[in-house]
Amino acid sequence: MTCDLVGSPAVDKSESSCVDSEISSLAGYRYDTEQEIVNRASHIDVDMKKIEILIENGMNHFPSSQEVLFGTAFDLYKYGQRAGINSKGSLSSIARDTTKDVVPVFAAFRRYYNSDAYYADTMIQNAFQKQGAFKAATVDQRKRFITFALRYMVTFMAILEKIYNAKLSCSLGRSSEGGIRDLDIAVGYYVGSLEGKEDGGSYDGSLIHMLAKRMCVHFGTCTSTGHAWVNERIISLFYAAQGEVETGACDSLDRTVKEIESALIVPLIQGILFSARGNELHYKGLPGQEFYPEGYALAQSILPVIDDADQSAATNIKNVMVASFPGQEDDKNSNNSARVHRAMKQAILKMDIDCTKVGSFNGYGFCAGQAEPDSLNSASSASLSLMALVVTSVFLLCIV
Repeated sequence: MTCDLVGSPAVDKSESSCVDSEISSLAGYRYDTEQEIVNRASHIDVDMKKIEILIENGMNHFPSSQEVLFGTAFDLYKYGQRAGINSKGSLSSIARDTTKDVVPVFAAFRRYYNSDAYYADTMIQNAFQKQGAFKAATVDQRKRFITFALRYMVTFMAILEKIYNAKLSCSLGRSSEGGIRDLDIAVGYYVGSLEGKEDGGSYDGSLIHMLAKRMCVHFGTCTSTGHAWVNERIISLFYAAQGEVETGACDSLDRTVKEIESALIVPLIQGILFSARGNELHYKGLPGQEFYPEGYALAQSILPVIDDADQSAATNIKNVMVASFPGQEDDKNSNNSARVHRAMKQAILKMDIDCTKVGSFNGYGFCAGQAEPDSLNSASSASLSLMALVVTSVFLLCIV
């Protein structure tokens, strides 16, 4: 079975619209790099969407061919669609990029994942092939993990690799063109193509930029214009980085790159907390869907960073979000959102993150001295039911 048989998503305008393929901005971010290069980077969200559709069609319409369609989706992951075999443009090649050592925190990822430099690719391949932690996982769990791992685990490190490459180019005195190109590609990985050109983007995206927009509503971190504060901050920092690369202001660029890195972590932290709460609500028998695969992927996107700051906090988060996957639904210890909240707060206070920018969730913040949740037991049944519906509706919007 081929991709052509299954078709492509209606939102994929990459090959059918000359106008959209020639955009010179991403959600309002203006770039000067050759459009073909930035388009190739930003259109990773289109390949991700096609992978999701292949798997969903197997689940919903061709149950007897589920694993065949998983295999077709796996080929798309490994080789890409617009490029030839073993092309550097495939999602797999991004996950297996060999230049990630330029990122200082990548050493923590190597340590945490037992020297597996291709940790994301390893997990994604296991999910496709029903191996490792995914031997007992359902088709739906595998699909949902793959979706979130591609959107957030792969792109997070890919963005860091590009911004730190820009910093390295500056420090080595290379032409500013390469540094600017790396920054623009990083924005492509951060925003994607589906959000369009307008300031702030649309709600058609799926990458970290979109996750921040979904989360800001529930963490009180939206701006007066309805955009996520962290998105506006990151775009502003990318513009600053452009100027610093062009003028050779490498010391300033170093600070800017570190600020971008810290800001990128915020929506991932929020996503972990959000999925932990949704899981506990589901465990308590309230209406709504669980988010075990999504939380599993989000947690493993940044657990090495958390572990580098506070090992006990990382262990507590891992024990709730990762350790019992895919059997978390019947495990009480895997449904303790208060434990995740307390551990995350503990870690944030030791990380280079402004705790006020994470916001607050369900009335509890992340700064020193702020109250911490004990459990969900004190809330009324009515308020918990409402919370369950809100959690489900928001995260489903992230998934579909």
